[in-house]
Amino acid sequence: MHYKAKIFADSHFFCTFVAVKRNSLLIAITVTLLMSTSASGENLDSLVLSRVYSFKQSHAHDLSGFSTNVYMRYLYQTHKRNATLWAVPSMYVLARGKRAFVSESYGRFIFNDVDNYENLRQVYYTTIPRNRRAMPVLLEYVTPDIYDVTIHSDHVLSPFNRENKSYYRYSTTPKDDSTALLTFRPRFIRNTQLIKGSALIDLGSGRVKSAEIEGEFDMIHFKTNVTMGEEGARAFLPHSSETHVEFKFLGNRISSRFVTMLDCPITLPDTLRVKGDRHLIDSLRPVPLNDEERFIYDSYDHQHKSKAEEPDTLERDTTINVPEDAKKRKHNYLKEIGWDIIGGNLLHSLRASSENGYVKLSPIINPQYISYSHRKGFSYKIKLGARYNFSPSSRLELNPRIGYNFKQREFYWNVPLRFCYNDSLDAHIELVWGNDNRIANNGVLDEIMEEQGERPELADKGLDIFDDRHLSLRHSISPCQWLMVETGLVYHSRHALNAKEMRAFGKPTTFHSIAPSLGVKIRPWANAPLLSIDYERGIKVNNVDMTYERWEADISAKQRLSRMQTLNLRLGGGLYTRKDKNYFMDFSNFRDENLPEGWDDDWSGNFQLLSSRLYNSSKYYIRGNISYESPLLVASMVPLLGRYVERERLYHSSLLLSHSQLYSELGYSFTCRYASVAVFASFKNTHYNEMGCKFTFELFRRW
Repeated sequence: MHYKAKIFADSHFFCTFVAVKRNSLLIAITVTLLMSTSASGENLDSLVLSRVYSFKQSHAHDLSGFSTNVYMRYLYQTHKRNATLWAVPSMYVLARGKRAFVSESYGRFIFNDVDNYENLRQVYYTTIPRNRRAMPVLLEYVTPDIYDVTIHSDHVLSPFNRENKSYYRYSTTPKDDSTALLTFRPRFIRNTQLIKGSALIDLGSGRVKSAEIEGEFDMIHFKTNVTMGEEGARAFLPHSSETHVEFKFLGNRISSRFVTMLDCPITLPDTLRVKGDRHLIDSLRPVPLNDEERFIYDSYDHQHKSKAEEPDTLERDTTINVPEDAKKRKHNYLKEIGWDIIGGNLLHSLRASSENGYVKLSPIINPQYISYSHRKGFSYKIKLGARYNFSPSSRLELNPRIGYNFKQREFYWNVPLRFCYNDSLDAHIELVWGNDNRIANNGVLDEIMEEQGERPELADKGLDIFDDRHLSLRHSISPCQWLMVETGLVYHSRHALNAKEMRAFGKPTTFHSIAPSLGVKIRPWANAPLLSIDYERGIKVNNVDMTYERWEADISAKQRLSRMQTLNLRLGGGLYTRKDKNYFMDFSNFRDENLPEGWDDDWSGNFQLLSSRLYNSSKYYIRGNISYESPLLVASMVPLLGRYVERERLYHSSLLLSHSQLYSELGYSFTCRYASVAVFASFKNTHYNEMGCKFTFELFRRW
């Protein structure tokens, strides 16, 4: 038995020795291979990058419907501040009072995609007065989508995606037999769409185990340390992250540190919504507070405890004569509410919501709605919105837009009221009232000159310009996914801008028209170009006798290319097949918009330098528009300026009218954190005509 035991022990020792030697040999071979490939530099980089790039495809998991419990904690510290901080959206709460705050929340994320999720916030506690929130834009940095083209929503190009390889320089250092450290930085010039940092990579699968990234976007300088999940859908989501943020603006300096923990063990009921419960958030917190955060909580608790005890002390101590107005000064709620109204509504958007709907108003003072163009000068607009839900599939929506043009000294408005009654068929009825398009026509002026003779001074009297007030009622329905049919009735009342002179020449000052309309939109498949055909025919009703017949067709396509590049294409035309006793040719898809909703933005698909008179001078038009957008093109390579450029665009538009030369426009624009700036040049045939510029403010657009 002793002999057998000795043999067993020896054999066990031998097997263990062999296993150790074998593992050591494998480690040695792996390290040798890594060192040999690293000697050539690019081979190891290529190996690691190839596995990182293919990880998402080879380990694809559908995140739709995936949910996880999430804990978030924010620390805000105001280092420097001045009056300009009031103008920053959501920063009003940091512009006065204490300089340090802590906020905590617990809830659940329900994912459709990594950067597309519903944040179900169930418990919220903060030391910010009245449970307000600050810098909600930081929510974009909670779940970085490192494997997608962009890390944060629609910005910041990821170094872990194959499409962005040409933008970065990489180097790889082996750590052990199973992991390597991948470092990356911008290849050419520092830019707001690019980041630098490092990541720990699993060599077997290419999975990013953890990463440190640093960048700056929209005046937010961020440093993020993220630890990724290990398997399944969790491998594409952070398990935990810590982000340090610094914001600087006109002498203000705010820093924030926020911690995010996913896969928290406690699941709360869906219906639970609690604010201001300290004991509850203490019981849910998965990681302890640090010294700074505890100090802020202690100060907050002490302040509130003192306030709670102060009235009782004053009442008990009858020897102290405290004037009534002194008590009011200590708790001047009217003043606080007044400042809230100014800070919350004048400079920031206002929103009130309930289970059945919401009401919202864009800020009264909002730089983003100020624009300038060479032809129209300065314009300003605001947006309102309201919605009431009758049922899950029926609702009433009101989305007015109001604007003012300082050069024309004219108010414009467009007020659409829409009743949606069947979401599955996209069925709705819409009533629109507006005067968002001032219309010009040379027909009136030509008729007067024919009667009065060629008098040059007549051209300066504005006899060919009319205010156009319109009212339309339309019904839309999509009987199938690729088809939408729209029927309606359109009424126009056009008033002469110079009514006094019109009456002096014996001309009517007001023209009315009413017309049934029919529109069809066709999109054969999901990403196919959209084809639209519109028909409108004026009819005689009482004193309304402007009869006409108009056809229009339009096809547009938006093609997403690699690396956040986009190509927009548009081709369209229209003509009047009947035009009797009226002066107006008013096309739907070719008009001088004063309150544009935009085709990608307010510039693509529109003519920037075209005279307003030419929009209504032709019985037909043929137009084509193309724009190309890229995050890194020309200006991004310019020192200093290139650091801040977010997007660049190239434009080309052409137009053919009756009795007119071919008209074309070329344009270039770039967008940075402060503004979008564009330069356009126009040509008649191949001859240069004029040049103009346009800009809109972009300051805090995402805030």
